[in-house]
Formats: sequence, structure tokens, C-alpha cells
Amino acid sequence: MGRVRRDFVRPESKRSAKLIVIATEGRKTERIYFEALAETFDSSKVHVEVIEKLDDNSSPEVVLGQLNAFAAEYNLDDEDELWMVIDRDYQSWEIEMIRSVAQICHQKKGYYLALSNPAFELWLLLHLVDCTKLSQNEKDNLFRNAKVSTSKTYSKKMLSDLLGGFKESKYDPYPLISNVDDAIQNAIKLDVNPRTRWPDYLGTRVYKLVQNILSNSR
Repeated sequence: MGRVRRDFVRPESKRSAKLIVIATEGRKTERIYFEALAETFDSSKVHVEVIEKLDDNSSPEVVLGQLNAFAAEYNLDDEDELWMVIDRDYQSWEIEMIRSVAQICHQKKGYYLALSNPAFELWLLLHLVDCTKLSQNEKDNLFRNAKVSTSKTYSKKMLSDLLGGFKESKYDPYPLISNVDDAIQNAIKLDVNPRTRWPDYLGTRVYKLVQNILSNSR
């Protein structure tokens, strides 16, 4: 006999709220952002649950496994959503691994993929910059996202320059979130082929997840 699922206990003020569950590749950067976003747009209509990541194993398969484990443990309503937030990360993930998790998210009810190419930091940058207006050289460097120092990739260096410093495990997300509507529009402009399962060009589908959170909270 399989394990009996239990009800997910929403906060008292959100008993009938839509549940949006997020599993992320990184341990800190994405969690800091989404928890602040949920706090900023707090609503009785939606509850955002970011699954805590306890180790640094960040493969797409592991992130998908976190969502599967959550779905196996809890009873979910038909309108609840489970989101994978991952990076394309050409240095680490083979294309077949990305294709596999993208297909699973496409086929499984309630599962969604929000992939950033090259990395989640692009989504943060879009709160500050319309990347379609960057020079082609800047776009190419951002897309390659090579390391420019021992601790920073190109995207992290751009963020650090714009914010006067950026530490992925400890940063203030609220100045970014104040520009979230701009970020959505900037991401839409970058997404030249939105019907694909993920952007294989400079782009991020995190805007789709954020749109869902905001549309359900407003």
C-alpha cells in the first residue's frame, strides 16, 4: 500500500488559496527573491511555497525530484501549480537532460518549467535593464556568461555593477521587486519564440511564473 497523502496546511488566512510550489536550482538566490515577492504581493488568494534546498546538488533531475516528492506527500487541488526554476547552464547540463525534464513538465498536469538562459541572474537583471537594448557584444557575453573573476560570472558582475554590489546568498531583493512589472515586459521582449518549452537563446521564462503569482494575488 502506498503512503497516504496528507493535506498541505496553508496559513490560516489562506485556507482556500491557490498553491504555487517552487523548486529551485540554487539554494539561496532564487529563494530570497521569491519569498520577498510573495511577501510584497501577499494575498489571501495565493500561497507561494518555496521548497527548501538542503544541499548543492542542483541538476534538473534533482529539482524535478523535489516537486515529485512534494506532490507525493501532499494532496493538491486541480488549480495548484508546481514550478521548476532552473538555469540552462551549458557548462553542466547536457541538452538531453533539459529536454527530458521539459517534456515531463509539459506532460504532467500542474507542472511547469521556468528556465533561464543562461542563469537566474538574467531575470534579476531584467528588473534594471532592457537587455534588447544592449550591444550585440554585451548580449553575446551575457549569453555565454563566462567567469570574469574567481567568484563572478558575467551576469553576476553586471548585477554587482548596477546594484553597487551583489552577493547571491545575501542581497536585498526589494529594490528589484519594485520594478517587477518592468522585468516582466523586458523578459517578454527577449522571448522571441515563446511557444518553445524553454528559450535556447538569451531569455528567461521566470516571467511566466511571476505573472501567475501576481495575477492571482491582485
